[in-house]
Amino acid sequence: MKLGVAGKGGSGKTTISGTLARSIVDLGHDVLAIDCDGSPNLGPTLGLDPALFDAGRNLGHEIIEHVEIDGESRLRLAMPLEDVLDAYAIDAPGNVRLLTMARATEPGGG
Repeated sequence: MKLGVAGKGGSGKTTISGTLARSIVDLGHDVLAIDCDGSPNLGPTLGLDPALFDAGRNLGHEIIEHVEIDGESRLRLAMPLEDVLDAYAIDAPGNVRLLTMARATEPGGG
């Protein structure tokens, strides 16, 4: 199952995403949560220690490659998903794995 949560700012997307992630884990499924916000808060919402969250790595451009398939340019992972998870995922409480797409790494960098 793949699920995306989108909406306007301040609508509760992060809270809903964290609650859904934990609920789906409680049903016995593996969950990989991906925070795409430039000011990510899904880690803390999942109960992740701030120091562990701050030490995490953003997904880099090196994980994707452009390929041409049937005359169309597409993106795909440049490495196996397990390698991406080993290099970038943070294990959050409740057995949720978290990937962060972007975050400010310096003041004014958000």
